[in-house]
Formats: sequence, structure tokens, C-alpha cells
Amino acid sequence: MEIVSGRFSGKTAMITNASGSVGLAAARLFHSEGANVVMNDARKELTTALAKKLGSRVMATHSDLSRAEAGMQLAQMTIEKFGSIDVLICNEMPIEEKPVEDITPEDWDCITDQSLTVIFHALQGVYEFFKSRMAGSVILVSSSAARSGCRGVVGYTSMMGGVLGLMKSICREWSRWGVTCSAVCLGPISEQDQGLSSKLKEQFAHTQVELANKNVTPEQVAKIILFLASEDGKPINGQAINIDYGLNIYDF
Repeated sequence: MEIVSGRFSGKTAMITNASGSVGLAAARLFHSEGANVVMNDARKELTTALAKKLGSRVMATHSDLSRAEAGMQLAQMTIEKFGSIDVLICNEMPIEEKPVEDITPEDWDCITDQSLTVIFHALQGVYEFFKSRMAGSVILVSSSAARSGCRGVVGYTSMMGGVLGLMKSICREWSRWGVTCSAVCLGPISEQDQGLSSKLKEQFAHTQVELANKNVTPEQVAKIILFLASEDGKPINGQAINIDYGLNIYDF
């Protein structure tokens, strides 16, 4: 792939839950800007195919980050391959559409593992490296639902709220080492694997008409993530940025 500007040449971006549309878009964009890219997801097909397409400076890994040791193992693999980790992007998992009364204890444990635990272990994995280098960027992908709530997806909404809590805490703890940490809060996305499904979008039909039926694209989200990870984005730290064409200002 042709390098666009080379702003990230020599740097390495590690993306978790990378098979989602935002994760794949971020991988393509960072790679086009000269970065080495590590795409981790236990779901192998999409990341493996993209790695083959991108060719050099990319690695598809399949660590199960719900395991406590996996975060450090993934970080070590990345450093052995590319020599550094400069950016950690933790992408969200697909929405599980269940009301609170239908969520079983097993469901709750699974949602927590896939959404919060994987991020926690990824953060633990990069901790020592970021601290020793006194540098790094962390961008967590959350949702507008974390701020407004959303009926029918209480598990997802709760986990996305937890992502924002993680972001604020990491910002407070790691800023003293020059590490930035912010989050992006997504509204509906054009792809079905992230954002609200067609069923849930019915809740926002009137609002979407007012907003000219605009849904965010994965590529738009990736560009904002890239900015946050760049030198230009360094002053933005500890922030949760809505990417939703203004959907967050409405009451539902």
C-alpha cells in the first residue's frame, strides 16, 4: 500500500478486537501512514486476509486477551517483531441485544470478558514498555450509548461506560509518563458489525431524519483515532469524543 504522509513511519500501532469495521479501517489507515500494524483478534479470517493484502509491516495475531497472561504475551510478540509499541487502539466488540431480564450470569461474564477484560489485559501488556519509554498513545473505542443509555442493550451500554472509566483512570495514572489516553464514542455506523443494528436504529428514526440520515463510517472514525495518536493530537488527553453527527444531544 502506498504511504500517504509517513507521519507514523517507524512507529507501531497495536489494535485489539481488530476484526470490527473500525479496527480494520484503522489498520489500513495507520499502515498507509507508514506505521507497523499489529491486528489482534481471536476471529482470524478478516485480519488474516487484510494482513495478506497489506503485505509488509503488518502482523495478524490471535491472542485470547480474556486470558490474564495474553496481554503481556501480545506486547512481547509485537516488540520482538517491530521493536516498539507506540499506539494501542482497543476496538469495541459487536453489540449483544438483550434486555436486562434476559441476561444470564454466563452472558454477563462473557460480555465483561469480551469488552472490558480484553482492554484491561492489553493495557497491562503495554504498561512497562510505555512507562520505560515515557511515551505512548492509547485510544479506546466506546459508544454514545455509554453516555445516554440505550434500551435493549444494557450489557453493551454498561461495558461501554466501563471503557470510559478505564480511559479516565489510565489518563490520570499514565499522563505523568507522557502517555495520552482518550476515547471515541461512536454513534450508528454504516456497517452492521459495529454501532446500532437496524432494529435498534428504529429508536432513532426521527433523529436520523433531522440529521439527514447520516451514519458515521469506519474510515471517518479511523481518521479521528489517527489524529489522537499523532503529535497534533497530543494536547487532547482524557477526553471522550463523540463521533455521531450530533446524535448525543438528543433525548430518547
